[in-house]
Amino acid sequence: MKKKILIADDNPDNVELLRKRLSAQGYQIAAAFDGEEALQAVLKENPDLLILDIMMPKLDGYEVLRRLKKQDEYRNLPVILLTAKKEIPDKLKGLDIGADDYITKPFNPQELLARVRSLMSLREEQERRAQDERLSALDQMVEGVAHEIRNPVTAIGGFARRLYERLPNGTQEKQYAEVIVNESKRLEQMVRQIVEATVISIPSLRKRDINEVIVEALAACQEKLNESQVTAKLELAEDLPPLIMDAGNMRRVIAHLISNAVNAMPSGGALTIISARRNHYGQIQVSDTGVGIPSKILPHIFDPFFTTKSSGPGLGLAMVHKIIKQHGGQISVETEPNKGTTFSILLPLKEEVTAI
Repeated sequence: MKKKILIADDNPDNVELLRKRLSAQGYQIAAAFDGEEALQAVLKENPDLLILDIMMPKLDGYEVLRRLKKQDEYRNLPVILLTAKKEIPDKLKGLDIGADDYITKPFNPQELLARVRSLMSLREEQERRAQDERLSALDQMVEGVAHEIRNPVTAIGGFARRLYERLPNGTQEKQYAEVIVNESKRLEQMVRQIVEATVISIPSLRKRDINEVIVEALAACQEKLNESQVTAKLELAEDLPPLIMDAGNMRRVIAHLISNAVNAMPSGGALTIISARRNHYGQIQVSDTGVGIPSKILPHIFDPFFTTKSSGPGLGLAMVHKIIKQHGGQISVETEPNKGTTFSILLPLKEEVTAI
């Protein structure tokens, strides 16, 4: 997924110069031309980095920065200040408020690009470490669930069903028992999903045709596709060699991405699954024509327990991420509101893969 940079500067010429330079490097660009517009653009665009001019109308860059850093969601947003002020106290003021770097106008474009790349790399490393910590905490939680919650939930559900069967029809007590039965089923399903995480902890890696795994995953989801009026299209590469993988876990990955895609198309739509060879990687893409993922929640979709659904533990994409990482691979997402989403997986083409 392209990284997004927000440029906040009241000088259109500066914005256009930066847009051209940064777009040429593969970044997605958004722009704002005063302080208030900059704050609104951060909320709307959810950028990966902010280039912020200090001298702007309505709100200056210092105040924009101060307000952003008060919000937990944007506390770690990398910010480069653009300033015509060369005095050290002016520069220190921005750094004290929370800027990560500054550059003085007129700026050298190559120097600015180098600073952008450096901050982007630093943030990506921080995000990787944070994700590793969250997945480690998930493993510990799963072990506790398996031992402490599953048995009581199963017992509650079993006894609730017995009571329901014995109570007379039409009574309020039977209605209460029905609620307990239904809620117990929901809890049992959630616990099964959580406990399933233990299954992926020790992958069994073997050579396998990824196209066969894709077909198996699609077949498992076919009933859901039919019910949702979603048509599926496969574009599978014939020159893709066998990949070293845990076929069961990889089937879970693809099936979960298919299920998510169907959920994103409540009125029906088209699902496309592509396999291809990309240099030293095998690539799998799962695309839909659904509602897309809002930019505000996009950075959190692989976080454990993050979900936009009314029920469920929110572990699906966290497990997907973990499985792909165990295979030494990468997963990314591209999305556009009301046009669809594409998840892309890259798996290394190697003779041997060591489980992580």
